[in-house]
Amino acid sequence: MKTKETTSKKKETLASRKAGSRKKTELVTILSKIKQRNYLLPLVIIILAGTLYYFKNQFIVATVNGKPIFRLTLIRELEKKAGREVLDSLITEILILQEAKKENVVISEDEIKEEIRQIEESFSSRGQDLDQLLEVQGMTRDELGEQIRVQKIVEEIVGKDISVTDEEIDEYIEENKDFIPQESDIGEVRASVKGQLEQQKVNEKAQLWIQSLQDKAKINNLLKF
Repeated sequence: MKTKETTSKKKETLASRKAGSRKKTELVTILSKIKQRNYLLPLVIIILAGTLYYFKNQFIVATVNGKPIFRLTLIRELEKKAGREVLDSLITEILILQEAKKENVVISEDEIKEEIRQIEESFSSRGQDLDQLLEVQGMTRDELGEQIRVQKIVEEIVGKDISVTDEEIDEYIEENKDFIPQESDIGEVRASVKGQLEQQKVNEKAQLWIQSLQDKAKINNLLKF
């Protein structure tokens, strides 16, 4: 009996020692993790501070005697003043592109490049630089190209049934003869007038067409101005 009791006590003592050893190991591990966190926390703070400083212009757009003007404040003010107009423009552009897809109207990159080339030549002939003018407007050539694409889609869809008669050209010339130089080539004048009248008709028809697209579309404005 004593032998069994002694063996049992030895087992309990051994188990107790193992449990104690595990607790010490766990405690050491916990302390080690705490130390690691204490070392990492300043490092994380330094990295975060460095990142914020590097990208500070993403958060602060200006300072006035040390007082910052935050980008979010600027965005909110811009939304108040021009948000509705810009949003309407984006909605209209999406509607036009969706309609172009339905009508299988595609404007090639070559068409856009040719249009930009003509615009650039027109400005150059007047001593102006296209890139500088775009920079003033806060635009890039790619953005100009997208505007041209949308405009040409509208002209393709709306302008296919538009025509200008000789009578309309004659009437326009008669009404504006005081503004036409006498030495002008009549053929060039008539071609220029025809182009103007065609563009005017396209613009008028386009306004009605876009309005009809907006009336039929399901537009849900989530942002209130």
